[in-house]
Amino acid sequence: MTTTTANAPTRPDRTTTTASASTGLLLLRLVAGVLLLVHGVPKLSAPEGATGMAASLGVPVPDLAGWLVILGEVGLGSLLVLGLLTRVDGALLLVQMAGVWLFAHAPQGFLVDGQVNGENALLLGAVGLLLVFTGAGRFSLDAARRRRR
Repeated sequence: MTTTTANAPTRPDRTTTTASASTGLLLLRLVAGVLLLVHGVPKLSAPEGATGMAASLGVPVPDLAGWLVILGEVGLGSLLVLGLLTRVDGALLLVQMAGVWLFAHAPQGFLVDGQVNGENALLLGAVGLLLVFTGAGRFSLDAARRRRR
């Protein structure tokens, strides 16, 4: 349906825009979720790597921090793929990636040898922030839960 008024421009049907935006959000969630899972699942069988890395970076309570990173990567990755609790996931992802960047990358500076340092953490943090504002879109368990109400 196209809407017009006397001097207003014609706007496209909102369902087309919504479907396109939801498809984009689905793809973004899938990519971010799979990347988190690829990082986190191997750490489940050798958590001492994550806890040791946290200790070497000077993170307070490194054993807890290492496990929070693992659980964040696996848990948030899974939830993002499903599109479940997406706004909360986005906020937690933003917090986790801010911590990763601050402890692992910021000490070396933003640029190292002319290359951006910690771009994965920065991009995933930006994805988290975007999902806080947008939610998961219509192709998600969040949307299915809303439709059932």
